[in-house]
Amino acid sequence: MGRKPFQFPGVRSTVSAVAPLARPIFGEVSADGRLLRADEALSRLNKRAGGEDGAMLAIPALASLAQLSVRLQMQLSRSVRVADGPENLELWVEVKPEPTFARLAIIGWQVLSEPVASTYSVRDDVQTDYPDAMLFNASHRLVRANGIAAGGLVAEDFGKTAADVLLARYQNNDELEDLLAAINGARGFQERLLIRSADGQHLRVTGRPVDNGHGPNGYRMLFAVTPTPEGDLASNQSAGQPAALFGKHLAPALRQPLGRIIANAETIGSELQGPIRENYALYARDIADAARHLSALVEDLGDLEAIERPGFQTARDQIDLGDVARRVAGLLALKAADHSIRILAPQDSHAAPAVAEFRRTLQILLNLVSNAIRYSPDGTDVRIDTACGKSFTSVSVVDQGKGIAIEDRDKVFEKFERLGRSGDGGSGLGLYISRRLAEAMGGALTVDSADGGGAKFTLRLPNH
Repeated sequence: MGRKPFQFPGVRSTVSAVAPLARPIFGEVSADGRLLRADEALSRLNKRAGGEDGAMLAIPALASLAQLSVRLQMQLSRSVRVADGPENLELWVEVKPEPTFARLAIIGWQVLSEPVASTYSVRDDVQTDYPDAMLFNASHRLVRANGIAAGGLVAEDFGKTAADVLLARYQNNDELEDLLAAINGARGFQERLLIRSADGQHLRVTGRPVDNGHGPNGYRMLFAVTPTPEGDLASNQSAGQPAALFGKHLAPALRQPLGRIIANAETIGSELQGPIRENYALYARDIADAARHLSALVEDLGDLEAIERPGFQTARDQIDLGDVARRVAGLLALKAADHSIRILAPQDSHAAPAVAEFRRTLQILLNLVSNAIRYSPDGTDVRIDTACGKSFTSVSVVDQGKGIAIEDRDKVFEKFERLGRSGDGGSGLGLYISRRLAEAMGGALTVDSADGGGAKFTLRLPNH
């Protein structure tokens, strides 16, 4: 005889195609997503996903369902799909809310034969106890921290995104921004230097994504203390140079709240915590866009201060402008696709060696291609070309827009100059900063008319 599916009082549900369990698996999850109590099977699943009993539930699909039930004070019943190592599971879950926590009952548990596209667990190898480490789950939320990495963390920090955790603890400089970009892109990084805001302690951090066999679905960061160098502010003052007031003091103070505004607005706008009215979602996206504009302005002002400081220098890296161009095309592909614009980058086999700082060159090209997308008609192409000369290598960004009049070609590189444009989200600093960076690297940035109309910005850099 078939067993009647377990039900909380007042909940009427069916398990559909999910195989019913002989005995339900129970658990309790707090309103902020911590696993308060769990039967052995749920506890083991959570630990394999990188979590621990009493800490944040490391299975976001279950955590979100429990939090939604508490927030709405509504009993819910639905199917949840997760990955468990090499296996993919479909669970049927019933949730009953209490004032401060939710009661879970998993009444169906089935191993799927096909991979699940959206999975949220981490393989068993992340259970290795690293003495100084942070572990984030598939949705980039903190589920574990040991040693140095755990210093100063409180219970409320677990379950927060990597951006929220790191921006609140470390100075928001270029290193941290590159690190967050690597986490978001599921890319590894080596020996990044972070500065702890609380005490100025310098830490070297290495990170890598964790793979469950179907692609990245977690991230681990390893920390090590490094000797603190002499403070830049003190050395600048002793040398008689003006202190970098904005870049070193005001910019980090502005980045943290802006980062939180963007993260929270995106969470609301994407309806990760449950459906909301359409106009509210649009408001949230507008808030996120406005915060991004302010964040970009903060970055521009920080760069402006840096390049105008006496003695500003850039690194001399051996780079490939073709590779930089392809990276930029990848980073801006979605932005271009929103306007049906194609970015045509050099082929993989095309090398264009140069000697310049990689990060600054990437910054210049990102600005040039972003501008080309912004001012090009929908459905057109933006082309990135490279050319090698005897002493210089060049990379050009060519669009099919209205172009720039001859009398305005020097003016576009002036500080805060926007040629009468308004409401397009620009600060009028991007091209000024880009030209100053090009000159600091021994090169030049110019603009001409493209064949058939449009603008052609060309960055020339030394190749030896």
